Amino acid sequence: MKKLILSLTALMLVLFICFSVFADSNTPAAELYDSLVKTLFYTENVTLTGTAKFSLDGILFKNAEITLKQDGNRTFRELTLKGPKRDGTTQKNGYTIVTDGTSLYLMEAVTPGVYRTGGTTEHTSLIRRSIEAEQLIGLGRALVSHADLFLGTDTLTETPEGDIHFELKDNVPDLLNAAVNNLFQFAARRYFDEDYDNASADNNTRIDDYETVTHGILFTARTVSLKHASVTIKRDENGLLQHLEGEASLNVETCAEGLRQVDVMFQVNVKDAGKTTVKRFTPDDYGVVSEYEMAAAEPRNFSDAGLNDAELKALKGLTSAGFDRNMIVYTGYHSKGEEGCVVSFGGAEGWEETFLLTADEKLTGMTSENAEWQTGSADQFAFNPEVNKETDEKAKAFMTAFIQEMNPDVLKTVKEFKMEWLYERYDHVYAQYIGESSDVNGKDVTFVVRISPELRIEFFSCE
Repeated sequence: MKKLILSLTALMLVLFICFSVFADSNTPAAELYDSLVKTLFYTENVTLTGTAKFSLDGILFKNAEITLKQDGNRTFRELTLKGPKRDGTTQKNGYTIVTDGTSLYLMEAVTPGVYRTGGTTEHTSLIRRSIEAEQLIGLGRALVSHADLFLGTDTLTETPEGDIHFELKDNVPDLLNAAVNNLFQFAARRYFDEDYDNASADNNTRIDDYETVTHGILFTARTVSLKHASVTIKRDENGLLQHLEGEASLNVETCAEGLRQVDVMFQVNVKDAGKTTVKRFTPDDYGVVSEYEMAAAEPRNFSDAGLNDAELKALKGLTSAGFDRNMIVYTGYHSKGEEGCVVSFGGAEGWEETFLLTADEKLTGMTSENAEWQTGSADQFAFNPEVNKETDEKAKAFMTAFIQEMNPDVLKTVKEFKMEWLYERYDHVYAQYIGESSDVNGKDVTFVVRISPELRIEFFSCE
């Protein structure tokens, strides 16, 4: 389940928050709603822990344990999943994710000892905000303000200790069920890429037809409605959420099977607000190595047998740019006819470089995919930097040798390269250089060079 939801427990927390605090807008419950939304979507420093049990028609299909930590733009997420298999054994799954605002490090239970990396937009909340999420938050506020019109006065009570208890049985108002259905579909779209706008209204597949019960529920459901809910919220001395527990039953209407019932029992704790810390990810702390290191450790010897002239030219450019040809794990070639061709190489270390060649095999562009310098945050870039003169000269000589090899005509008009920006992240340093053409009809040249740990050209353009 590569697209496993960020957290089943966090999802259920959002779901129940939106209907567990319905009351007049001037009551403490309404204030609590705003404080809960702030905790989930706007807090920069907090820890959430929780558990949840999911059953379908009375049969348990998943247990979940979750820990979520937010520390500025660093987050830590750990999800453990357990569920019975058809052969009577227990299936275990889950993941740990650490982010730092620009990169994401994922460790999955199905691949122990290995981590994968990816880009991530910088964020300051445990549950990512979006326009759709803001719309649902607004819907929750509207329901809080007008709940007395359709829920009555006995649905929500407050104990002398300050706890809030919400109980709803049968005869659930249509407006509330509309909100529940929207939240269910919102979660399915965000975490499972399920597009209900394109889903057939005559879908005759059954829940058991899918690999997991979770996928079966999500992909066969036409509508979801609330049958029963009981939620208790405990607050601290300041009235903020400290503990939440409850249970709920959902009616899932499917085309092939009619109504199925999903039951959820859950509890969530909020702690260490303002005190939570998340360390920067280091492989040694988790006893893992990157998937690229794992792949790189396997012996390989890339052969150029069978490559055409353009592919050989691009391969020469790859090595001239500072890449190890023996790390190549795949190649790609696409002819553009009289315009030339496109040649791509992907490496075991995670890089992907694409070369744009003219019909006479001169390089006009070299682009990279998902490079570190492409995903960095603005505060990690220095513009018009002052650099070590020796390092600057080495980088310029490296670029000159590369272009002399791949398209020497460019050097006839470009006489000098000037550094535009520098990007530093941990022990990696990247720089962009611009070479302005002295010919009014000539083309400027742009390079992005990795300065350290060793020189490597990652981007080139003379368009």
